[in-house]
Amino acid sequence: MPAASYNFLIEQGSEHNIVFKYLDANNNPIDLSNKCVILRWIDSNNNIKTFSSATTASLDNASGYSLTADNQGSITFKIAANKTKDYDFTTAVYDLDIVETVGLVIKNTRILTGTIGLVTRNFTICENCALINADPDVPLPNDTNIVPTLTPTNSGTPVPTPTITPTELGDLCLPEDCISLDIFSVVYTGSGITINDNQNNSGTINISNTGIIENVELAINGLKHSNPQDLTFILTPPSGSGILLSANSKINNYATNFSFMFSNKAPSGSYLSNITNGGLCEIVNKTDTYIFNNQNLTYSFNHLFNSSITGVWTLYANDNDIEISGSLDSWKLILTYQNTDEGQYE
Repeated sequence: MPAASYNFLIEQGSEHNIVFKYLDANNNPIDLSNKCVILRWIDSNNNIKTFSSATTASLDNASGYSLTADNQGSITFKIAANKTKDYDFTTAVYDLDIVETVGLVIKNTRILTGTIGLVTRNFTICENCALINADPDVPLPNDTNIVPTLTPTNSGTPVPTPTITPTELGDLCLPEDCISLDIFSVVYTGSGITINDNQNNSGTINISNTGIIENVELAINGLKHSNPQDLTFILTPPSGSGILLSANSKINNYATNFSFMFSNKAPSGSYLSNITNGGLCEIVNKTDTYIFNNQNLTYSFNHLFNSSITGVWTLYANDNDIEISGSLDSWKLILTYQNTDEGQYE
């Protein structure tokens, strides 16, 4: 079912503390002790903040926040006063996600969404109470009210790009990454593929889940090949035309263990030829120059939208030249489709 909606306020310069209860359809608490909770917002200054229960964050260290979840369905979110005093946005939109790993599948569910308002102060914060003037006949120094400069907007929830953590470039879809803030996403993991010389090489993911596709992305992790320009990557879905992801593309910034993602959320003009390790790239249309098994290939995931996720998905990593072999560590298929899980907030 769709995510619940709840709006709340943050008091500027005060410690923020809010508790949510996550219940099933029978009002029983849902055990969250082995799940990762992610809260992300984008404010009216276009700043994105991410808070995760998987980190060692606390009010007392540099992070200045804590996000915890327990086996009674309670999610507690706190932000230290020394952090909220520096907030200067007008409003923000947020999503609260539950991330869990089942076998090799990473399941992401958005359970709560809404807006955050900032209650601004009338006076600046006194860092030392001894400085407060106790004489009512002597005016205090001039104070400057914090005046919002942007107009609040509720025009819709922005769609962020997957976050690539530099220290985790070996795998683009860890629980803290590849989190959709839209509806419901599942990351399916394909095993490594040996890229034999001058051959068609492939790996498969067999999906038994049901759902109607709303978005598709594909990540390749840990590519090792001394001449990546020899390679062609093709994704064939359970039904419909195969997608020619790349064909004999130069990777100018290539280094061994190169990882990248084909995504419609890639910045405009980002292609496999110019991205760096861990980057998102668009698909270049080379369907007029490359033929594979007499198939009518396409160069976009769009024709898969509104079709079923169920069935066998195959990634081909083909070597089109002689003398050089290679491998890739794994590949990830990120499918977004409507959530059918039941859950509610109180």
